[in-house]
Amino acid sequence: MTSRTVLSACVALACLLPVAARAGETVVDCPYPVDHDAPLDPQQKLVEKTVDYTKYRVEFNGIRKDRVPGFLYVPNDGKPTHPAVLLQYGTGGNKNTFYIVALGQQFVGHGFVVLTIDSPNKGERRPKDEKRPWYASLGERGQAQWYCGDYSRAVDYLAGRTDVDPQRLGYGGISWGAITGITFAAHDPRIKAVASIVGGGNFLGPLADKVQMSKDALEAAKNFDPVYHVALIAPRPLLLLNATKDQLVPRFFSDALHAAAGTGAVKKWVETDHFFQGVDRYAILEDVIDFMKQNLSEQPARTRSGKVRTSDSGTPSPLPSPGGRGG
Repeated sequence: MTSRTVLSACVALACLLPVAARAGETVVDCPYPVDHDAPLDPQQKLVEKTVDYTKYRVEFNGIRKDRVPGFLYVPNDGKPTHPAVLLQYGTGGNKNTFYIVALGQQFVGHGFVVLTIDSPNKGERRPKDEKRPWYASLGERGQAQWYCGDYSRAVDYLAGRTDVDPQRLGYGGISWGAITGITFAAHDPRIKAVASIVGGGNFLGPLADKVQMSKDALEAAKNFDPVYHVALIAPRPLLLLNATKDQLVPRFFSDALHAAAGTGAVKKWVETDHFFQGVDRYAILEDVIDFMKQNLSEQPARTRSGKVRTSDSGTPSPLPSPGGRGG
């Protein structure tokens, strides 16, 4: 998938959202639906049991009352409650995608309950007779709102589990999961720490003076674009991890998101591409987990810094020898 395809999807999605904000302002009103009191009717079925964790296929009612399937990973450590994280993937993924499964296994190995859901039109939710490309639905009206509304229901589900500490909930997103997740987490105070991996913002910035769009469409775009929401995450801990050679989220978009996040966010760069080729992806993501562990510990975190092996200046620091490939 090319960067032009990703950008086109972002623009299409943004321009279909109905609520507008004035130029240059942070969007304060929640741009997606929530329904915390609606019944979830949760179900779970055992998928796998290992020495370290138990994996379930779960499902519950989404924001549009359809069923949302997901994978839930629970540590087999004997502890009554755990921190929990909602992990979401890029545009072409689903709950079965290898890199999000691997990251879920990494997190649960550190004592986290982990949930990854199939987003609208992904995985089990993709219509069986769907003949369009997998990315076609991204430009449908209200799609970003649907994503974020289901993220909210997923957190409703996590917060209601007896093995989860509802005061220690985090969100981790990769690529599209980071882009949508920042807007979601900005308006959900239950999320206490956020990790954005190869995300970005200000998608209309390089196109606004080149593409013919109505003023209303340009204004409405701000309700989706995370650059207009990310500042609301503060003072909660936020990690923005980006790649210097990203093919899908060019540095213009990453820099815009970093600037909008403010000085309190942890901003890190890794010298690699969007798929983490040529570096040990698992070692880098282990450091993302350390960031979450620090900020979702049982005691209040004393630092907002993570341990990602890069500098804050934008100059990459030495990384471990090459190992795993990106997803």
